[in-house]
Amino acid sequence: MDRQTAEQKAIEILKQVVDALAEKRYEDIPKLVELEEHIQEPMEEFVAEVYRMWGWEEIPPIDPWTEERVTIPTNPCYQQLNFYHFNNGSGLAADYDLTSDGERNDLTLQMEFLYRGEELRPVFLDLHVM
Repeated sequence: MDRQTAEQKAIEILKQVVDALAEKRYEDIPKLVELEEHIQEPMEEFVAEVYRMWGWEEIPPIDPWTEERVTIPTNPCYQQLNFYHFNNGSGLAADYDLTSDGERNDLTLQMEFLYRGEELRPVFLDLHVM
């Protein structure tokens, strides 16, 4: 699978995961992707724990997926979505900076997409403060 095709397929999955987070449909996430071993269901508890760990009292609203990328005037090279292709050709990883009310909220969705023939095996790795 070429890089462009892999990224397009990954984006389709990322859209669904980001929208599920935005709409607080946490129970849908394990239906869309595999969860990294350290993530225990229910997913809502994992998300709430991430927020508590970083000092937030409650889960702020997360914006749904947008094709527009957040821009930062002080850093014109900033991209909301970044892909990292594995050197061994086994897949790629993605970091997607989540936003609230159109502003970055310091939380990054981290996923990997492993090649399985012409398909991708999506794995939800973490929500991480970058």
